[in-house]
Amino acid sequence: MRSIREGDEQAFSRLYELTRRSVYYTAYSVCRDKYAAETVMQDTFVKFYECIAYVDEKHNPYSYLLTIARNLSLNLVKREGRRVNVEPEKVDYVTSDTDLQRDDGLVDYAAKVLTEREFRVLMLCVVHKYKRREVGKMLDMPTATVTWTYNKAISKLKKKLEEER
Repeated sequence: MRSIREGDEQAFSRLYELTRRSVYYTAYSVCRDKYAAETVMQDTFVKFYECIAYVDEKHNPYSYLLTIARNLSLNLVKREGRRVNVEPEKVDYVTSDTDLQRDDGLVDYAAKVLTEREFRVLMLCVVHKYKRREVGKMLDMPTATVTWTYNKAISKLKKKLEEER
């Protein structure tokens, strides 16, 4: 954070590379639109950079970024009239390690079929390869709940894919 405040562009680039996918999927979980999520992702980093002086060095910049992404996404949905069944206080963060340029449709399919919670857990476990214990800490859930949610998400996806064959 100190380096970014001092204008170190490489430090900001590293932060961007480490967090861009998480920011994107946080926005996507609210907007449910690729282009809107990409716009929110870029706006998030601009806003973060503009407000860098106010970010407490003791706090995790990752959570600050995700909060900005969540709020910008909610504002976009509200402003553009894209009504989704989402309550602002229940929106959480999702992360993924999928290449943003790749579009094989599976992530979109999972986002449509799964609940936000299931989608978030699946992305963290499968794509980002976090251990369930780590996901539990990130999402403030017991490890057993993460495991249950993960298994439920996998079963739901398998069932839906088999039904469509």
